Amino acid sequence: MQKADIIVVGSGVGGLEVALTMAKEGMRVIVLERQHQAGGCMQSFSRGKVMFDNALHCVGGLDEKGQLYDAFSNLGLIHLPWKRLDMCCYDEVHISGKVFSIPQGMMQYTNALKTYFPHQEEGLDAWHEILTSTDEEWLKQTSAWETLNSLFTDSLLIQVLSAPAMFKMELRKDTLPLFSLVHGTTPYIESAWRLQGDGNSLVNYLIHQIRSYGSEVITDKEVTQFNVKDGHIVSATCSDGSIYEGNIFVSNTHPSVTCNMLEEKALKPVFRKRIVTLPNTHGIFTLHLQMRHEALRYFNHNKYVIKSTDCWDAAVDNDLKVSGIMLSARVPANGEHVVNLDILTPMKWETVEKFAKSSMRRRPKAYKDIKNIITEQCLDIAEEAIPGLRKMVLKSWSSTPLTYFNHNHTPQGSAFGFRKDYAHPLNTILSPKTPIPNLFMTGHNLMLHGMHGVTVTAAHTAIEINKKITQIKDL
Repeated sequence: MQKADIIVVGSGVGGLEVALTMAKEGMRVIVLERQHQAGGCMQSFSRGKVMFDNALHCVGGLDEKGQLYDAFSNLGLIHLPWKRLDMCCYDEVHISGKVFSIPQGMMQYTNALKTYFPHQEEGLDAWHEILTSTDEEWLKQTSAWETLNSLFTDSLLIQVLSAPAMFKMELRKDTLPLFSLVHGTTPYIESAWRLQGDGNSLVNYLIHQIRSYGSEVITDKEVTQFNVKDGHIVSATCSDGSIYEGNIFVSNTHPSVTCNMLEEKALKPVFRKRIVTLPNTHGIFTLHLQMRHEALRYFNHNKYVIKSTDCWDAAVDNDLKVSGIMLSARVPANGEHVVNLDILTPMKWETVEKFAKSSMRRRPKAYKDIKNIITEQCLDIAEEAIPGLRKMVLKSWSSTPLTYFNHNHTPQGSAFGFRKDYAHPLNTILSPKTPIPNLFMTGHNLMLHGMHGVTVTAAHTAIEINKKITQIKDL
């Protein structure tokens, strides 16, 4: 049995950020991770000598006035080798036979869109005001889709504004809050960056810092149960029988997974039902490409190619039709040419659900056939932005929501956590606090997805933990 002030379950970036924040404040923290490798969906993996990222493709708001600058400075992450994307075009949108270059900077962003859509100037001024709004409650209770349609009469402009968000959240017309769209967009407009190197370097830096303060990150430790006494968690039991005692517990897992680690009587039925019945967002199909030597020159922006007339509600389902893709190239370590390239498209869990019980090492042919069909479509669409791409590819690998489900225990292979719904504001933002006084949550399910979302949420979680610690000391 080991003891610590704080036990963190799950080593996703949010959990590691909470652990580091509390370790810097003098707490002894133990992070327990079920997998052999820490990092959650921020892990990188190798194929041959080439590294690929699961999720880290772009980060927003790292300039000195950006939304993430202070947080990243406090965590030491600002000193990692970040490369700013092109100022005049951090996002390139291909749609309806046209190409739109989206620049960084709020005024530059708005003025560029006015150049492309001069007849929508009034609506773009209003959109600018919304993007800089601080009226959080209004944003949470307002439909993103209805807002865009109230501002703009040009459907093409709506698609241009929405295309990059297609890979940062679930674009559902009937549920997405304006809050999610605004906060998932503005950090990148402020400043957009790529990490030079793989996502493991960020994860490893956080782990190194945690250990430097006398705390621990332990892998191959799957927590199966929180043990409750007198209404408080006293310890966590792992699948190998080991037990970890603590004063404070933090779950960096999906909220429904957290509930399942607690015995029935530990939570009020109404809370448990609310959490476990929250619908999840769709997943992502990712095509990882190893490029031939010096076949493709590096492009310092993201490319989006939209094939359908509407990128909302456009995830791949049982018809296996790809409606839009994102292309993201790793910053070359040496030279000016791309070594690896990722192509992403939204994908529903229902497409692969029937294979959920199959072994990761022995998937059935029908599953592989689905992956091949989607791969071919992704390459066809990608060639609209990069002509001749197929001939540049040396090798390829792909992953689906089933991959996320197996590796990260993410319910339904969800890419963006549970579904946010403007009509039900209580389900748009979850508090880090739980009905159990010394159990807290963190991660992208609570507030927002992506590096911005988990970092802001981790800060909120740390604040709530400190409040609890102060209460304990006062007693």
